[in-house]
Amino acid sequence: MSTRSQGSLTERVTDRIRRAILDGEIELGDALSEDKLATTLGVSRSPVRQALAILEQQGLIDVRPQRGSFVFQPDPEDIEKLCEFRRMVEVSALHLAMQRNREETLAAMKAAAERMRAALESGERLGVARADDAFHDALLVNSGNPYLIDAYGLFSGKVAALRSYRSLRPTHGAANAEHFAIVAMLEAGDRQGAADLLSTHVLRIGEHFRSEEASARPPTGRAARASSLDHVGPLPD
Repeated sequence: MSTRSQGSLTERVTDRIRRAILDGEIELGDALSEDKLATTLGVSRSPVRQALAILEQQGLIDVRPQRGSFVFQPDPEDIEKLCEFRRMVEVSALHLAMQRNREETLAAMKAAAERMRAALESGERLGVARADDAFHDALLVNSGNPYLIDAYGLFSGKVAALRSYRSLRPTHGAANAEHFAIVAMLEAGDRQGAADLLSTHVLRIGEHFRSEEASARPPTGRAARASSLDHVGPLPD
């Protein structure tokens, strides 16, 4: 196999495993077996090993010496720091997006909030998570600042995976109501009010993550979850 073909295969394997993590097909904390992934994806171990190394750099995989590779599973301190960083980036992006691409930003945010409302009403778990992603992504995409976009990329995968993990929780309805409130403030010209609400919104979501993890996560080992890899399925043609 040529170097170019190997690179292309590694990209496909990386994208497939990343999507499985982001969509919740593989759960937070799950053990990952190179052999099992290679078998279910229909590839050799080499591209799987390279894909896991890439995903480790993106913060989605934790490699533990003598134990193996696991999907990341943040503790309360990790979540608090993630939300602090996310707040700084998103609030900055909001101000820039409204200065540079106001109408495009508002249209994208409003459309995402509407999609999230429809997904909540129909119980579409992934639809909720992806619409939530799109609402916040709209700020970065329209900020016009590649450095902010790169900074967002450092943690956007983790945030997307966490959203999928906890989608359809009762708090999502309240979160989307805040999405609509942020849009309404921006349309009314209250940019600072919208920024303040966005800041509170991001930090409140972090509080929900922490409380849910503390109350719902059973204190069991995660290696037994390796069988969930059966749901990943083969690579698409």
